[in-house]
Amino acid sequence: MSFKLKKSSIPNYLTILRIILVPIIIAFTCCNFGPILYYSTLPNTEIKQPFYLSWILAGILFIIASITDFLDGFLSRKFNWVSDFGKLWDPIADKILINSILIIFAGANPNRAMTVYFIIPVLMIIRDTIVDACRMYAASKGIVVAANIYGKMKTFTQIIAIALIYFLYAWNFAYASTNIWWWLVQNLFMWISLFLSLLSGSIYVYRITKQLKVNK
Repeated sequence: MSFKLKKSSIPNYLTILRIILVPIIIAFTCCNFGPILYYSTLPNTEIKQPFYLSWILAGILFIIASITDFLDGFLSRKFNWVSDFGKLWDPIADKILINSILIIFAGANPNRAMTVYFIIPVLMIIRDTIVDACRMYAASKGIVVAANIYGKMKTFTQIIAIALIYFLYAWNFAYASTNIWWWLVQNLFMWISLFLSLLSGSIYVYRITKQLKVNK
């Protein structure tokens, strides 16, 4: 029996690949295995901060996973390769990828570079839950509301923020922990993505609520 790849299914395979990459990225981020690339001494202490090759690998895989997110959406729109599987699992794959990494960063030891304020993933997950609940309720009433531009901007800034933590902030942790500009580089994009997340979610819920009132 031969296996033939359908071109129209490529976006779905990219979505599946993104989901498969998530546990690998988590393992590379959490387990700190492989060679230590270098040590940096924490300011005013003798504590040495090791930087593992596994963190670089996690960052590279995260970028690859983010590219699959862009590609499956681009191919679906350009060639109309839209499927029920993609409609369901593409946004789920995005949330699994972003939220799982943010949770790990938020739970990181304060002495480690990859640290995010815990309130950011908490509010983002609450927002996603509310939006998904509204979307499912609206769909049961035959109402479909398109995503707004702020949602796409939110995803873009999230990707930038996470990539910066993997490749820039963590690599220069000893310097960054005592320099306000390095702190801003990491946290500014995180707070911007949180603002865009709450803004896009509020707009989406408002539009659904307005449409439900019209259809009554």
